[in-house]
Amino acid sequence: MLTALYVSTLVVWAVALAWHDFRDHRLPDALTLPAIPLTLALLLVTRPENAGFGTCAAVVSIGLGFLAHRTLDLGLGDVKLFPSVALIAANSSHPLEKLGTGFVMIAVLGGIHATIHLVITRDQKAHIPFGPSILGGLMLSLLTG
Repeated sequence: MLTALYVSTLVVWAVALAWHDFRDHRLPDALTLPAIPLTLALLLVTRPENAGFGTCAAVVSIGLGFLAHRTLDLGLGDVKLFPSVALIAANSSHPLEKLGTGFVMIAVLGGIHATIHLVITRDQKAHIPFGPSILGGLMLSLLTG
């Protein structure tokens, strides 16, 4: 019962974020920021043994995300989404594997999305929402193995 509630909540949250990013080209703080303490609290309750890993992964993902924001034009909404993604991945029986798979999937989906967008529009300066790729990569990593 709790697993179904967790998965349903995660899917609704991800769809809402993806919808906002496609429509408005931004991930709203109202959906990204509260998710950080909520995913941390969930991790502390369900898998306290992974809390150290999850917290470190969240902090590192914020740092790397901010570096990508400054150098590669990654949106701040995407940066604020990364810690929740790291904490959700840490809430599994194999957190390092899920986190690694998730970030590989994020890169692959982001590359595919950008390529399709560029082929269709031929606009190299267009905004390409990265939030759906982040969320899709997370979902794919959680569904594997």
